[in-house]
Amino acid sequence: TLSQPPRARSLGMAKVHSIHVSDASMRPMRSIESARLIAGKGIEGDRYATGEGTYVAFQEPGRQLTLISKESAEAHLAGVARGQVTVGNLRRNVVVSGMSARDLEDAIGCVLMLGDACRVRVHRLCVPCLYNEKLNQAPGLMEAVWSEAGVNCEILAGGSLKVGDVVKLESGSFDASSIDDGGKKAAFYKRPSLRTEDEIESLRTLPMGKPGVDRIAEAYATVGANDAVGIDDDAAHAIRTKAELRAVTSATKMRRREAWKAQ
Repeated sequence: TLSQPPRARSLGMAKVHSIHVSDASMRPMRSIESARLIAGKGIEGDRYATGEGTYVAFQEPGRQLTLISKESAEAHLAGVARGQVTVGNLRRNVVVSGMSARDLEDAIGCVLMLGDACRVRVHRLCVPCLYNEKLNQAPGLMEAVWSEAGVNCEILAGGSLKVGDVVKLESGSFDASSIDDGGKKAAFYKRPSLRTEDEIESLRTLPMGKPGVDRIAEAYATVGANDAVGIDDDAAHAIRTKAELRAVTSATKMRRREAWKAQ
């Protein structure tokens, strides 16, 4: 029995190139020099640690942190949207240099050590979504980086992480039984251009009524990708109108608070 997959056993060391977090679903990512990883939760202040992420309705340990290869992603982004899409636009948390996308894929089921204290279990490929393609106004983005969009990880041991920290494989850490992708269908991992109509349809239905699903519906409706999640145009229009009203109400309340403080 192998303690690690054959290729993963030969992985060398890499480094943290950049760290990115976002306050909530649909909010911009921001780059930070250092972060605190919280075991079993996520990166402090990031939308998946606070329960504000787009896909929190789908409970799985790999939502806690995402890793992506700088070199692999950049190589495949070069021809997308006239080169205007960056690795940061892919909304992954930790950009790693010195490990390829294939290296990260081969680490599925293994533990990676990030810096001096942090340990993460790699659970699955973090395949790109239509929502982000539409958000970036970059047709073809999903296809271009399908195998290079990174991996989903569970934080086993938290601590401080900073740009420049070493990333390396923990020897003997492969455990196939530990892999948990949240019950994803096989079609989920299939390149969109290769999916059958039945496979596309199987991925289109959202479990409406489940806590957090409304956030997915709003995100996709907002960028005009509602058909991908089975929401018709009339329903999408209603969702967008409701979101716009909520935003206006929130902005009005904020202005009133600021005016009150200024008195």
